[in-house]
Amino acid sequence: MKLVVSVMDGTNGQPADGLSVRLEQFGLDGWRRIWKGITGEDGRSGCAVSPGEIDGFSRLTLETDRYFATLGLRPFYSHITVELSGGEPHDRQELSVVLTPHGYVVCGAG
Repeated sequence: MKLVVSVMDGTNGQPADGLSVRLEQFGLDGWRRIWKGITGEDGRSGCAVSPGEIDGFSRLTLETDRYFATLGLRPFYSHITVELSGGEPHDRQELSVVLTPHGYVVCGAG
């Protein structure tokens, strides 16, 4: 599965550059990180996971506290977590996020 995350900063209308993102898979031993990345200047971060590596529930976490701290802002929440039900091995999934220090919107497309 290929997962593309696109993040916009709603406070300035710009892509969120430098936001840490991680993808975790739930298994017998609990949550296990299978990918970690950082958004680029375009606010995007692409995750290519081997076919079959995501089987069942996973979660994507955006570290918003660190991002807003670099802008001198203190967010109401420390991170955004989106739980995913997985997908077919060759699927391409897109997740768009607009965030502010006190709220966010998440939209997904497959």
